[in-house]
Amino acid sequence: MTSNIPHTSGESNSLVAALSILIGILVVGYGLLVASASPLGGAWIAAIGIALLLSGLFAIDAVGDRLGLAPNRRRRLSLGCAGLAALLAVAFVVINGATFETEELESAASALRR
Repeated sequence: MTSNIPHTSGESNSLVAALSILIGILVVGYGLLVASASPLGGAWIAAIGIALLLSGLFAIDAVGDRLGLAPNRRRRLSLGCAGLAALLAVAFVVINGATFETEELESAASALRR
């Protein structure tokens, strides 16, 4: 069954913005939980969440109007924050993956010495 309700790009943009804000809030919360075990890791994860949150906020028309931002400026800010979040996430995985592999190799080498 198909729906005859027309969908505008504004509806899909607001849905994506709301989803970005929700995920950002969840990631910030997770970063705060991780901060007790690893302050630097928790701060890094929280920074990813803040970038996602800002990306979603800049994508909302009402926020852009309130801040006096032109639509193309809001789009650039939103995409820039999303790109920053992606860059931080990739860097986090690469750095923590390398750290994990180094610790694994060191523990294997110490086990062989025994």
